[in-house]
Amino acid sequence: METKMLDAHIPLPLAERLDALALDLALPRDEIVTEAVTAWLDQEERRRIATLRTLAAANTIILVEHDRVIDWADSL
Repeated sequence: METKMLDAHIPLPLAERLDALALDLALPRDEIVTEAVTAWLDQEERRRIATLRTLAAANTIILVEHDRVIDWADSL
């Protein structure tokens, strides 16, 4: 797979946590970062799809007149 080099400035405490995790897991930092970015992007895509579906569903809602709702409630 082709790759692209990205530079990112992250807070020092986060970089230290990344270094410690990479050492503990004996994994390269770029592998951990790639997995984290992939998980974040997947989550954001799921959220976007859910939002679009919710908006589409909201556009198909059928409105019922207030009086009809009252009549229905009174009939119960």
